[in-house]
Amino acid sequence: MAPVGRGGSGGPPGWSPGASAGRVLRPLAALVSGALLAAAFPALDLGLLALVALVPLLLATETVRPRTAAALGYLAGLTFFGLHLLWIAQFLSWTGAAAWLAWGALGAVEAAFFAAFFALVPATRPLGAWRLLVLPACWAVLELVRAYHPMGGFPWGLLAVSQHGGGPLLPLARVVGGFGLAAVIVAVNLAVALWLRALRATARERSWRPKLAALVGLPLLVAGLLGARLAVPAAPAPSGPPLDVVVVQAGLRGGHGLAQGQTTERVFANHVGHTEALAGAPGGPPDLVVWGEGAADADPLTNPDRLAAVTRAARAAGAPILLGATTRLDATHLATEGLLFTPEGRLADRYQKRRLVPFGEFVPFGSVLGRLIPATREGVPYDKVPGHRLEPLLIDGVPVGPLICWESAYPGDARQLTREGARLLLVMTNNASFGTGAGPRQHLAAGQLRAVESGRTIVQAAVTGISAVIEPTGATRQETGLYQDTVIRVQAEQRTGATPYVRFGRGIEAGLVGVAVGGLVLAGLLWRRGLGGVGRPGPSAPLREEHPVGSP
Repeated sequence: MAPVGRGGSGGPPGWSPGASAGRVLRPLAALVSGALLAAAFPALDLGLLALVALVPLLLATETVRPRTAAALGYLAGLTFFGLHLLWIAQFLSWTGAAAWLAWGALGAVEAAFFAAFFALVPATRPLGAWRLLVLPACWAVLELVRAYHPMGGFPWGLLAVSQHGGGPLLPLARVVGGFGLAAVIVAVNLAVALWLRALRATARERSWRPKLAALVGLPLLVAGLLGARLAVPAAPAPSGPPLDVVVVQAGLRGGHGLAQGQTTERVFANHVGHTEALAGAPGGPPDLVVWGEGAADADPLTNPDRLAAVTRAARAAGAPILLGATTRLDATHLATEGLLFTPEGRLADRYQKRRLVPFGEFVPFGSVLGRLIPATREGVPYDKVPGHRLEPLLIDGVPVGPLICWESAYPGDARQLTREGARLLLVMTNNASFGTGAGPRQHLAAGQLRAVESGRTIVQAAVTGISAVIEPTGATRQETGLYQDTVIRVQAEQRTGATPYVRFGRGIEAGLVGVAVGGLVLAGLLWRRGLGGVGRPGPSAPLREEHPVGSP
């Protein structure tokens, strides 16, 4: 019989039925993996799918060249981000075609990280079973890079967030953080793929050992994961009386241009009215009233009418107000801030947002892009200035860690605030630009992961929703609906203990980098010594090598 790939099957030279099927099935596997992974996140929110979503593409890329695996990974990434970020087209819908251009461009950039990971699947074959350790670390490091770089990074769609709703692995984030949890999820996908390959191999094996390995492999994996979850320490216990917090959610569906200005006036007036209505409320004055990001879009510190309204509201409620505002730093510079006013209406403290949203609060390379794509400057006519201080605000004697909108997607910020003594965390956000798509739910999911990592209660106060209390288990309560004009009064427990991730998070992330870099260096050395050829023995050896790795 002529060898496969040499025309022995009746086709032209280089053709074989297996190769032809592979050209169809491998791209299909990429599309399936990308779609399954997107389904694991809000809006569909089928978190368990994340444990197997990568399996089709892991199987498909095992026996191809790294560059082919990279192309397949890129296709999976385009599929995932295209579905996961559909809300961006709604976010920028007023720009017309530019909205779809932004959606496509962002997906195209972020998909490169998927391409890099899947290129490593065949490239690390010389490591054998050690890939179960090295490849998950590589995924985590790639997420670390894309979360913080370039231009502040894009920490959206991080794999661990898929488990926000109480997934079986979620408690592990208390120990290893979101990036470590992502590595565990990838390891599960790799183990399932390895088990499926072992099942297929047993059909051609006479020995009982491979059959036994295939039979007990998956139960052992499940038992190991359950054991790891049971070993996770509990969240820190409450310490001291809870903070009585009122969240005012009084946003409206917004517009643009003059319509946007009219909307912000009404939003501010709504917040003032709801706060004044707290006068004489049952239970007495709360410890804090919170208005979300942008509730006072005009600077109360330079606008006497706004300041008078805030003072009147604080005195009526008999409580301090922490409100989100666009403030004027000088004649040409603005900022997004959280301003803390005393019950008498005096400014007590302030927090300036440090992580600004590209194309939302500043335009990267604005002098160039503003001319090439005028819509970018129409929506963001000026660049805001980022802050530099990250430390708790003192509210009624309780250190509270403030985060504004986008910042809750960054694990390191919540961890630092907790290390600095924050007993609970507070996320002020707007979310009006997200519309009614999956964006607000995805944002809340990021906060749920931060609560587990930090072991802190989080109060999320949104101008247009979703506002909620998030427990250190990740569970939410008192959730509001989108664009619901409402007030919620919550009891937010304060805590002083530290989770392992808060204590050792930097070391855990450095360890992931070390494993990834060390593993890749070792894989490279083994390739150079000629140990990466076809049919390398070991548990990760492919079933059939149609396109040998490293072949010309």
